[in-house]
Amino acid sequence: MVATELRPLWGVMVKNWRIFLSYKIWFVSDILMGLFFVAQALLIGIGLTGERNSPALQKLTGYSDYVAFAVLGLMVLFFGLTFLSGFVWNVVDELYAGTLEYNFAAPMRRPTFFLGNVLLRIVMTLIYLIFYLVLFKFLFNLHLNFLAFIKAVPVLLIGALGMIGLGMAAAGVVLYLRDPGPFITVLEMLVFALSGAMYPLSILPKGLQIMAKALPYAPTTDAIRKVVAFGYGSAKNEIVYLIVISSVYVLFGYVAYKWSEKQARVIGLKSY
Repeated sequence: MVATELRPLWGVMVKNWRIFLSYKIWFVSDILMGLFFVAQALLIGIGLTGERNSPALQKLTGYSDYVAFAVLGLMVLFFGLTFLSGFVWNVVDELYAGTLEYNFAAPMRRPTFFLGNVLLRIVMTLIYLIFYLVLFKFLFNLHLNFLAFIKAVPVLLIGALGMIGLGMAAAGVVLYLRDPGPFITVLEMLVFALSGAMYPLSILPKGLQIMAKALPYAPTTDAIRKVVAFGYGSAKNEIVYLIVISSVYVLFGYVAYKWSEKQARVIGLKSY
């Protein structure tokens, strides 16, 4: 069964690779986005405190360096948005091209279709993240324990399950909407604002803190930051919560998407 899915998986990946190569500016924009993100965090830190290190930030998070704090947030945010964008925007692209029904009628399983669409993005994101870590080390004199960061990778993978679930649910919503662009834009802005990438969640109003912890991004970021700074022993509560919420999103995403697709098949998949 697995062997029969490898060929369509490869075909979907090759198609996305060719599309990626036809828009070379995407590579440049992705690289610059990471640079702007960390540079912005550094300027905010210096602008608020007059220096790069902040005793207030250390008291709240255990990190005194704004750059180290922001870089870890950037890693999780970029990795998480890979799934959200990969699932949702590929469905949107297929809708605009009018080819989504053909893909769904093809003799391949739905996970193969989505995995093929997102796998290239995952590989490129990992390349970007390695590039960022090396670049920030020299450009911003980043003080970060890379061994501790590698040890935190299992935590990132646990959080990725929840992010995949959210991406599947969002892809299901897109099947219903005539113009999903505004929905996706608002969703991505919400994820960015509540990811805790640039600031600790504790400074947010209580209601927004609850919303942030209800999404898989901020809990993943908090758990990884704590593992990198203090080790697994100090991050037990964060990891347990992350396992719970990721499990919930996996189940929710699967059920929501399957229900959405079933309804879409009844009324017909929309195209443009």
